[in-house]
Amino acid sequence: MRAVTGRRGTRVGVVLAVAVAGICAASAAVAHASAGAAATPRCRLSQLSLAQPRSDGALGSIRLRFVFTNSSTTTCKLFGFPGLQMLNSHHANLHTTVIRGTSNVVPPEPELNVVMTPGQHGSFYAGYSDVPTGSQTCPAASFLEVTPPNDFNHFTQTSHITPCGGRITVSPVVHGRLPV
Repeated sequence: MRAVTGRRGTRVGVVLAVAVAGICAASAAVAHASAGAAATPRCRLSQLSLAQPRSDGALGSIRLRFVFTNSSTTTCKLFGFPGLQMLNSHHANLHTTVIRGTSNVVPPEPELNVVMTPGQHGSFYAGYSDVPTGSQTCPAASFLEVTPPNDFNHFTQTSHITPCGGRITVSPVVHGRLPV
């Protein structure tokens, strides 16, 4: 390997120094943002509100968009996937299988810290098929329990959904309001 000397060597050295400085600055910014998110407490149910979901669907596939709002006066974060439980008209549990991931109506979303200042939103998709296959049943829910990520408490909403096999696919919570 030949050493680079002279004016060309100086230019190469300057370019290298600038590149290394840029990489270090970017790494520091990411580390600072991660440290800020790590220091932010998780959102508790009492800090959130949950809007009635908006839905769309076609060809037997239904997608719901749920939106959490930080209704408190402090910043908090959500990370990960929500929980869902279908209930009948007497508030008894119906068989519910929640699948974390993607489907034909739930697109892939990154699993990230969603830091929400007061008034900001975090949202997620839930999707299901309402067309039975074989002898599969499609239980009719009257209510839906929605548990924010990393919480044990839940919201209970009126919700008339009929996911076949009780299977519902959910995305992780992301910042803002996802399109319907």
